[in-house]
Amino acid sequence: MDKEKLYEMLNIDSPADFQYFEDLAELLECEEEIEERALAELLEEVDKIVLSDLIYNYFEEITDFLPGDAAETYGVMERVKFALMGLARNCDEEGLLANLTDELDRFRRWYSVESKVYCTPITKGKDRVVPVRDALVLARSESLTGEKYEYDYRECQEYPLEEYIMSFGDLVAAQMEEEEA
Repeated sequence: MDKEKLYEMLNIDSPADFQYFEDLAELLECEEEIEERALAELLEEVDKIVLSDLIYNYFEEITDFLPGDAAETYGVMERVKFALMGLARNCDEEGLLANLTDELDRFRRWYSVESKVYCTPITKGKDRVVPVRDALVLARSESLTGEKYEYDYRECQEYPLEEYIMSFGDLVAAQMEEEEA
């Protein structure tokens, strides 16, 4: 997907319009391949503090639906959240925009396409193998549909997160934001 189609999918005219929870959700939940250059051009112009806040809010929202026995996957999501937030806040430093682009795209592909969660209905029905994104939607819909599932996130515990250095100030700020929420 090129820049024009990316903006069309996000329903924005320019990166300045990328400022809502739904914008990040649409980006991270996209299954289509996004050209690296298109994503980098978007991220280069997006307000970095707004992006960091969107990342924080998005991850807080999605991890609410992880079952209690998915602690390892929760840990993966927390590490990704803080890495992406740190990269977003500091991506004006040389080379970090490319790292942010790579990491955001890596997470998007893992979360929406490549990961495998085994969902077994508690009553009757067919087992499903879905990406983390779809397992969280399924868990969220249980209260509406009445169907209950057991979720096996074991194959999602390995996530290829690069190690990035975050400043101590960024870690404290992120922790303070989490406590305030």
